[in-house]
Amino acid sequence: MAIQTNSSRGLQQQSPPLDAQTLGKRPSADRYTITETKGKRHRTNPVGNTLVNCRYCDALMWQAESQRKTRDITKLSFSICCHAGRVSLPKMKETPPYLDKLLKDANFLQHIRTFNSLFAFTSMGAKVDESINRRPGPYCYRVHGKNYHRLGSLLPIDGESPKFLQLYIFDTTNEVQNRIKALTNGKSLTPPDESIICGLLEMLDDTNELAKIYRMARDQHEEADPTEMSIRLVGQRQRGRQYDLPTADEIAGLIIGDLSLTIGKRDVIVQYKSNNLQRVSELHPKFMSLQYPLLFPYGEDGYHEQIPLLPGEKAIKREFVTMLEFYSYQIQTRLSQGTTLIRSGRLLQQYVVDAYIAIKQERLGWHARNQKTLRAELYHNICDAIDKGDSDANNLGKRIILPSSFTGGPRYMAQNNHDAMGICRLFGNPDLFITITANPNWVEIKDHLEISGNSTASDRPDIECRVFKMKLEELVADIWDGVFFGKAKSVIYTIEFQKRGLPHADILVWQDDSKKITKGKSILDNRYVVPHNLPLLKKYQAHVNVEWCCKTEAIKYLFKYVTKGVDRATIVVETASCAAVKIKADANYVDEIKNYQEC
Repeated sequence: MAIQTNSSRGLQQQSPPLDAQTLGKRPSADRYTITETKGKRHRTNPVGNTLVNCRYCDALMWQAESQRKTRDITKLSFSICCHAGRVSLPKMKETPPYLDKLLKDANFLQHIRTFNSLFAFTSMGAKVDESINRRPGPYCYRVHGKNYHRLGSLLPIDGESPKFLQLYIFDTTNEVQNRIKALTNGKSLTPPDESIICGLLEMLDDTNELAKIYRMARDQHEEADPTEMSIRLVGQRQRGRQYDLPTADEIAGLIIGDLSLTIGKRDVIVQYKSNNLQRVSELHPKFMSLQYPLLFPYGEDGYHEQIPLLPGEKAIKREFVTMLEFYSYQIQTRLSQGTTLIRSGRLLQQYVVDAYIAIKQERLGWHARNQKTLRAELYHNICDAIDKGDSDANNLGKRIILPSSFTGGPRYMAQNNHDAMGICRLFGNPDLFITITANPNWVEIKDHLEISGNSTASDRPDIECRVFKMKLEELVADIWDGVFFGKAKSVIYTIEFQKRGLPHADILVWQDDSKKITKGKSILDNRYVVPHNLPLLKKYQAHVNVEWCCKTEAIKYLFKYVTKGVDRATIVVETASCAAVKIKADANYVDEIKNYQEC
């Protein structure tokens, strides 16, 4: 949520790119030009929405997304792609010929998530909500709860069927049928095309370094049948040439017998036979390659903590690239390198959701580990307890605090609600309630899809969000400048996502006390405002609704509505005895981070 006022510009909430809670600050005056012709004010954008290439990383960007607004495109710099040149990652290799052919097939793209699951080395722990796609509309990928990538053993327990990575090692004579059986799980589902499965198997055996490691384990198992065998996936390694793709020997090792004493803290050890599933850390360089072999057919490295941040114009204390910067860099369109990731349609949607959850979980983990840095004791200490009448020291338990600096958290939303109510107390009730919804048929989106090789807007949810951000910034600037409704003295807005994934903004506007405009010889005020504003609709080519806030009873509801955050539901099933223990435990221990994760 973003809050802007003429009297106090400090009430602004900042959030990372592609986070739907807030959108920057009020645009600078030199970004737009206001002209007046025949008594009508027109606002033009001298920069425009022309697509250009970032001069640092070659990403396809819109001029309006640049940090510094200038007509000279050679001097533009962008933050969301490469942090103005500070982030530099290895170029993505060209798509293997067989996979490149499949990515041009609409039928394959419709079932690409299924084919990826057939070859994934790890399993996902999140619950996928498939009910949302049972109704007409664009495809949308949605999950519930936390998301984990889990890894099993090399071989299945006696009597059980192989799954995931075990399919690369066990009974490979019948590998295609085993993979189809593991997917259908005995259900009467339409099996995938066996010829495609064979083609992808051959491709991965030839290109994927992870697959080569497991094929080595298969050969060892079939030839020697060792009693104890493990695979070590190296979590952090010293690499002299940072931008070279790692070889099979660098990313993993086949261990026969006892484990080495040089196991690193981030290493993943795949046991010989076990019923236990181990979680792969989001900080492991193979976290994504293990789950998405079709997105990373060469077994490329993903995010890890030792990616250096390059020097720039302004000094930054930290030395390494953040997880958010890594994934923001990775999902950009760069026609000068491989485009496997951005052309993967529904699998890209799953990857983006997975990356977003990983970023959130990493941030929540930092807050949990740094409670002293956050000075969490200030939220609940002995003085607070005495003021409440809690004189028994046994009732003072530990609290894990999720501060208001965490975007989207309960304290963050409550703080925004209080700020909005403070503005209402200063300026009175708002005058206008405006909503705007993204239009997937915007010409900017269509132009980008045509260049990048995507077929529909739902294949690139990141592009929909970026264009909506530009449109919303322009609309808010129009409101400030009084282009449609007269000048404003305060604006607050929030962004949420509809069930089908399109971003949607709710805006509250306090108009200037004069609240009047001149049209010809007539003087008009707020009494002439109607929901259907033809110039507004023609300019933004989107569903825009304007309502006059005429009832005092609705004001508090509006503030709660625009600061409510995501929908939540809590269901607990337990026995009566367990409930009594839980109530006593909750009185002594409160974990706000866990409550946020579990909704």
